[in-house]
Amino acid sequence: MDKESGNQENYRTEYKEVATNHRFYAGLRFIVIAFTATLQSALVALYSQIMQRVLVSEETGQSIPPQFYIIPIIGMVSMFATFVIERRNISLFRAMIRRGKELEFHLGLTSGQFGRLAEPELVRPKGVRKFFTHTWSIGLLYTAILFMWIYFFLVAFLGL
Repeated sequence: MDKESGNQENYRTEYKEVATNHRFYAGLRFIVIAFTATLQSALVALYSQIMQRVLVSEETGQSIPPQFYIIPIIGMVSMFATFVIERRNISLFRAMIRRGKELEFHLGLTSGQFGRLAEPELVRPKGVRKFFTHTWSIGLLYTAILFMWIYFFLVAFLGL
């Protein structure tokens, strides 16, 4: 086997790995979203129960449970951690697209999947279309949840 055909075989093998990793990172984004939704839902339910106890304790003069203060902090920290995971996942996802596009060049694939995924209108859509992407929508959800926890934090500590 000559060097060129050996390189082509290596490129094909790496291309399969890059495609597998790309699918993994795409799926991982939605796994993280599902985990985040579950965690945040549990925290909100717990906070709601604590809030009911706080209202009763204010009427009876009992002390406020420490969870009333801690849960919003846990919510904010978990949302920040989720945001960091999301940003890292996006960078790995895009790295797979870049490498896949390079491999398509070496393999002579003129209209491969990674070349199409790297097209500017898919990577960075313009105008109103930029609001109709997974990244923008996920960021909007995470921001809304973070602001909810900030509000709960302010309620807990400042009594708003």
